Amino acid sequence: MKLYAFSDFHLSGDPPSKPMDIFGENWKDHREKIRRSWLETIRPEDTVILAGDLSWGRNLAEALPDLLWIAQLPGRKIVVRGNHDYWWDTVTKMTRATGGAFEFLHNNVLRVGDIALAGTRSWLPETSRNFSDSDAAILRREEGRLERGLALAEVSGARRIFCVLHYPPYDERRRPMHILSLMKEHGVTDCIFGHIHGTRNFHDLPSELCGVRLHLTSADYLDFKPYFLCEVYDGTQTGRRPPALRLHLRRRPYGRVRLLPRERARRRAPRGRL
Repeated sequence: MKLYAFSDFHLSGDPPSKPMDIFGENWKDHREKIRRSWLETIRPEDTVILAGDLSWGRNLAEALPDLLWIAQLPGRKIVVRGNHDYWWDTVTKMTRATGGAFEFLHNNVLRVGDIALAGTRSWLPETSRNFSDSDAAILRREEGRLERGLALAEVSGARRIFCVLHYPPYDERRRPMHILSLMKEHGVTDCIFGHIHGTRNFHDLPSELCGVRLHLTSADYLDFKPYFLCEVYDGTQTGRRPPALRLHLRRRPYGRVRLLPRERARRRAPRGRL
């Protein structure tokens, strides 16, 4: 079973009511690129993290055709809200409307095998030039949601904790936000996010900050292909065990086995005849 991430599809129906190729030639027919690469990569047993901005729909009814189009693709789908996901509603309404095809990260924790996922949309960096008091209030609320999820993740029994955001956890000068310190405090190893677009913004992207590995998953950054995160072990697979277990169960070479003096003497003693 494999864990992937993919985000920022910016769908708007078929044919699209908001063509994305105005943002670059690489966006031409991006819907078909996403579908083709998804089908080539994702198996039904795999899980895909969708880090926001899936549809331009202004409400759930408008976004539903896009969401159902994603829903029919293989794999388990876990979603966090993006800043353009105006269709976002209560988890109950979204689950009902999509027939349970998606799981939503919002004030909760979700397990993917031995990995716990906690997430939220996040917001503008507190060090941004135009950061206002209203932005501060929104960011505090987003951090509170994430902390609730991370607290649940810590007691979930998971071996690893991943954080899923939409906004990157750093500012335009690649300085870490306070939200990264929350991740480190709760033992997060990896942070998945989207939001960043355009070749001119893909330079000097940090791969790690504050001890947390960072993974940008915007569709145009990934050339519209799902991003492989890791293999996941859930205790049900047969065959090869995960590396940690294989190492734990590996027998030492006989040449390195150390025997106690009494055991050495016993082995040297002549055996009696039958």
